[in-house]
Amino acid sequence: MSEPRRVVGTESAVRIDAEISHEMRPGSPVTITYQITNQRDAAIAVADILPETSFDRETRMVTVSIGSEVPGATLLPRLVRIGPGETKGFSTIARVAQLIPTQSADPNVANTTLLRLKVNFLGDTAPFTELLDIPEKAVADAKRADELFAPWLERNEVIYTNAVPVKVTGLRPPAASNPATSPASTPAPRRRRG
Repeated sequence: MSEPRRVVGTESAVRIDAEISHEMRPGSPVTITYQITNQRDAAIAVADILPETSFDRETRMVTVSIGSEVPGATLLPRLVRIGPGETKGFSTIARVAQLIPTQSADPNVANTTLLRLKVNFLGDTAPFTELLDIPEKAVADAKRADELFAPWLERNEVIYTNAVPVKVTGLRPPAASNPATSPASTPAPRRRRG
C-alpha cells in the first residue's frame, strides 16, 4: 500500500500511463504523474490546466479530469502539442479527499474509494495553432474563446483509465458549505456543454 498505484487507458491510438498516490488526506494534494503517448500519424494537443475532480457517491468513484472539454468563456489555455509517435510526461496535483464524505462504520456499507483519470485531448490541432506551446498559461480573448467553442467540442476526445482503490485517511464530517467550491479546490470557471 505504500507504493503509487498505476492506471492505464488506451483509446484510438492514444495511451495514458499514470501513477497516483495510494493515499488521500483532506487538504493534502494527490500527486499524479502521467505520460501521454500519441501513436497516431497526426499531432494531438492537451490543455495545460489544473485538473477538476468529481465524486460519485453511488459508486464511490473519484474522477480526476485532465485537460478541458471546452475553452473558458474568456480564457483560452495553453495547449501542449504531442507529435506523431511522441510521448510526453506531465505532473499535476489534485485535491480530492475533501469531496469524499465520512466513511460509514456500518460493515454492510462499502467504504472502498476508487480513483480514475479522465483525459481530454484535441484530436485535430489545426484550428488551435495560436495556442500550441505558447509561453503564457492562458490568453484572455472572449471573442476568440467564443469562436473556438464549437471546434473545441467537435475535436475533443476522451480516454478513461482503469480505476484503482485508494486509502482515504483523516476524513472529517462534511462542512455546511460545499467544499467542492472552495477556492483551494476549484480552478477558474469553464464553459460547459449546453
